[in-house]
Amino acid sequence: MRKTMMTALLALVFAASSQAADLGYDPKADPFEQYRHAVAQAEASNKLVLIIAGGDWCRWCHVLNRFVAKNDDVERRLNDTFVVMKVYVGPGNYNELFFSQLLEAYGAPHFWIVSPQREVLASQSTAKLERGRNAYDKASFLAFIDTWRNRIG
Repeated sequence: MRKTMMTALLALVFAASSQAADLGYDPKADPFEQYRHAVAQAEASNKLVLIIAGGDWCRWCHVLNRFVAKNDDVERRLNDTFVVMKVYVGPGNYNELFFSQLLEAYGAPHFWIVSPQREVLASQSTAKLERGRNAYDKASFLAFIDTWRNRIG
């Protein structure tokens, strides 16, 4: 009985930790295919594409994921303005060819804003949106979104 409970508990802990680590950055995904799909979706829905470079290994990517999930208004405005595309960068796959076609960036997560016409409008570190050592600033994040939302009409 005790062994069965311990096994079940370990299985739950493993399942919870593996789910928590999955932020949507797939090291095996084809970023060019993701890009084609995101641009087509942005064009059809009158949105911009927000490319986010990161990975499950990235502490600030976890902070970003939690921040968006906990703030419905941020998530709603983000998704009303952008087609969000997460591209893995990190050990095992740095996606050099894909990222070489964008403006250079340092660190993760990093944002690029792209028009439906495939024009890279901006490259931005998320550091400008951070508050302290473990959080994002909601007002700064909403202002970032609104700046771009106002450009799509």
